[in-house]
Amino acid sequence: MPVKPALARTAVSALAACALGTAAHAQGAPEISPALKSMLGALPIAGLKDQVHGMVGALKKTSCGGGLAGCYATRQGDVQLYFLTDGKAQQTFLLVLDRRMALPTLLKANVQKILGGTSLQDPIISISTSDVWLDSARMPPDLQAVLREAYWNVPSLFFATGVQLEARATLAGVMKDTLKAMGVNADALAIRSGVSLPIPTDLASGAGTGAGLAQALKDGDTLEKAGADALKPQAYVEFQLAPGAVVKMAAPAPSMILTDATFFLDNALTFGYKGNAYFGGRVDGHPFLTQFQTPLTPAGAMDLLDFSFRMATPARFGLSDTMTVLNAMASPDPRLAKYGGGYVRNISSYAKALQGVVNSLAVYQEANPHPAPPYRFGDSSKPFPTDPKYFNLVLYGPLAQGGPFVHAADETVILGEPFATMDITAGGNGFHAGATQDLTLRLGPLGKVKVEKVAATVDVDAKSQSLALNGNFAGQPVQVTVDGATAAINVPATCANPFEIKARVTVDATTRLRDIFDAQGGASVDPSSIAGCVGKQLEDALRKISSEYQSLGGYSPAAAATQLNRVLGADGGYKAAKDAARDAASKSTSSVAKAFNDAGNAFKKLGHKKHKSSAPPDPRFHESVFDWDDYYDFAPDVVKAGVDLASHWSTNGFNEGRQGSLEFQASYYWNRYADVQALCPGRNLQCAVQHWVNVGIDEGRQGSAQFSVADYLRRYPDLQQAFGQNGWADAMDHWINSGQDEGRDGHPDSPTSGSPLNGPVLAGGGGGSNWSDDDVCQGQPVTGFRVQAGKYVDGIQFQYGGSRWGSVHGVGNHWSYEIAFQPGEYVVRVDYRSGSLMDAVGFVTNMGHGYGLFGGGGGTYAAFYPTPGQFLGCMSGRSGSSIDRMIFASTGPR
Repeated sequence: MPVKPALARTAVSALAACALGTAAHAQGAPEISPALKSMLGALPIAGLKDQVHGMVGALKKTSCGGGLAGCYATRQGDVQLYFLTDGKAQQTFLLVLDRRMALPTLLKANVQKILGGTSLQDPIISISTSDVWLDSARMPPDLQAVLREAYWNVPSLFFATGVQLEARATLAGVMKDTLKAMGVNADALAIRSGVSLPIPTDLASGAGTGAGLAQALKDGDTLEKAGADALKPQAYVEFQLAPGAVVKMAAPAPSMILTDATFFLDNALTFGYKGNAYFGGRVDGHPFLTQFQTPLTPAGAMDLLDFSFRMATPARFGLSDTMTVLNAMASPDPRLAKYGGGYVRNISSYAKALQGVVNSLAVYQEANPHPAPPYRFGDSSKPFPTDPKYFNLVLYGPLAQGGPFVHAADETVILGEPFATMDITAGGNGFHAGATQDLTLRLGPLGKVKVEKVAATVDVDAKSQSLALNGNFAGQPVQVTVDGATAAINVPATCANPFEIKARVTVDATTRLRDIFDAQGGASVDPSSIAGCVGKQLEDALRKISSEYQSLGGYSPAAAATQLNRVLGADGGYKAAKDAARDAASKSTSSVAKAFNDAGNAFKKLGHKKHKSSAPPDPRFHESVFDWDDYYDFAPDVVKAGVDLASHWSTNGFNEGRQGSLEFQASYYWNRYADVQALCPGRNLQCAVQHWVNVGIDEGRQGSAQFSVADYLRRYPDLQQAFGQNGWADAMDHWINSGQDEGRDGHPDSPTSGSPLNGPVLAGGGGGSNWSDDDVCQGQPVTGFRVQAGKYVDGIQFQYGGSRWGSVHGVGNHWSYEIAFQPGEYVVRVDYRSGSLMDAVGFVTNMGHGYGLFGGGGGTYAAFYPTPGQFLGCMSGRSGSSIDRMIFASTGPR
């Protein structure tokens, strides 16, 4: 009798399963779990129950090849039955029906209806307590021939835990129409359908025997996987194309090609596919492993309300490839019109702009930090990956907050320089990507220096396209913009470094940023033309040009020497005039002079620069707000008019928004912080300076374009050791009383932002000891937390960047809650209650999830919102036996 495909397939399965390592089993009838026998008889196939029960008793041990034991077989008419066991937890029935039959009732009625009159040929039904790959490598030649003819010569077949049916199918019903609409040949499919373990008493409804099976296997390795869901079986149907078959998708993503594609449908009317995806209409290069799913309506149509794409990119690929993927998401499907015509919100409005910057993006080379292994259908060594870590490109549907939008997080090499994780989003407000990294570059006469926190950004929408790198060294901006095949280099002069670098160079994917800067010498700039370059700073700048910068072009050393002589000339010049004015001012007995002295201020010439006053009567004369020597340099017009500086500051200068010290300028502070603007409407500078004195310094905010107390503290380990990583008030005192005189560096690390920031917020009291996660977070956002709470927040721990946990703060011996965010999820609001302690805290994310409030109902409620476009960043505060204080800040500049 000729060997039928299904019979051959069963024999193949039996031989292969044994060859995979079944242990020797006792002679005679096998020991079979009663639950497994019961499930075999419960298969919803007419007239089969009595027959298979009789066949179980007739099982005879058969050779597995190679002398291995554990395989049993019997045959009755057009039915064959195999039982495979390893003598432990694994038990597998394989039932082969050598017949054509209608698709059994495997799913709920409304789902089954979508499959219409689908029929099967020579089905194999498996009932198994564990996943089994049935490898054909040891099959006899005639059985291998059957697989070549009936199953595309796949090297193996996979049978999942639970009940599974596999057969060649003649598809019918709405599902056939749905697949054809997507560009799939629905007449060349294999079908696999089943119910994940535990196995129900009937495949359509549910519970009973599955729980019994889990109990029977309580000592087996499947209990952990299945026991928790013993009453929640998941039914599914998969439609499989031949390995390597090419499908040019018509929907849901045009310009996409699939190979090794599997389409699936489950009991929840969720439909989707997975496979190797190629974008741009060509099958070449490395594929993106892609999985798409969306709900179906009862009529079988995709409703596209909650779709999602997950993509595992190659190990190395260009940001231009990501752009190509996004352009493929511009769909003409009318159901997406209300989202801007595509699977990314408003994608149709800027798809053309994305295409226009593809060439510029050649200098951005991405790297998937967890590249997925290759996938090939039917190859047990190349299964489709299930671990979410591989899927670095995720597209969220319309039900996600801000959806539909795409999010990715990849390591990136930009102009030859490796950057840490680049965060990429595309949605309603365009395409945005950002990464931050310290770079070592040659900056003209300074030689090779460490340019800290260089921010690489890509911002594309319908109106503008910007690709740039922005860094800062000693307050000097370092800027690179990319436009097509050209990069523009701009390092504008500062008073501290009075030279500039300006150049335009041709770039491509092989260009190295360090080589560009190595070739640029720079040119000196007249420091008197640099805003704010006055006084001692002007003197130092002229000295640099006349000595250190002699080899540079631009403003000549001779001209600098001449100007320096005028400043320090024999007639006294600047220095003598300033000394004389200071002496005169120090002898004043006016009411303004008294306010100046009462605030704790002092003249540099008379002992220390300043000394601390904990509560100045007039905040305009706070030691960080007004400095006589600084005001002399910032207000040369006032000096020239012969007006007393302290009097002018009190009556005019402050209200005019002038800068009274290196550390603070009320107009700058008001413009920098959106929350200060809300608190002090109408540009109320008196309110702004009060905020600075009362809380701004304690929160580590930046008070002027020239000085950042947060960067000053971060720059010096000895100060961190003395004051803690969030001891900004003490660091400010140190700078004022000794740091500047010691020649320390207090400049900001980041250029002043053009848009207002939501500044950091301090909540709670002053008890406990300082803590900070700065060493762990490394500029990454909060991606999870653990909290222990009762009447107060007793303990807390934060996760950053999806993997790194900070230290435990307070007590954390019995966590009340532990939350890990989903990929692409981040905090958009922090809710909290606080007084002298942290009474409660909670977090709301961009996906609409609310976590907390955790804690009690005491204290006063308030909320913190990260700066738009940024995230909740490094956490800090104070703690002892509970959390005394928490400081919330964005990931960007303070």
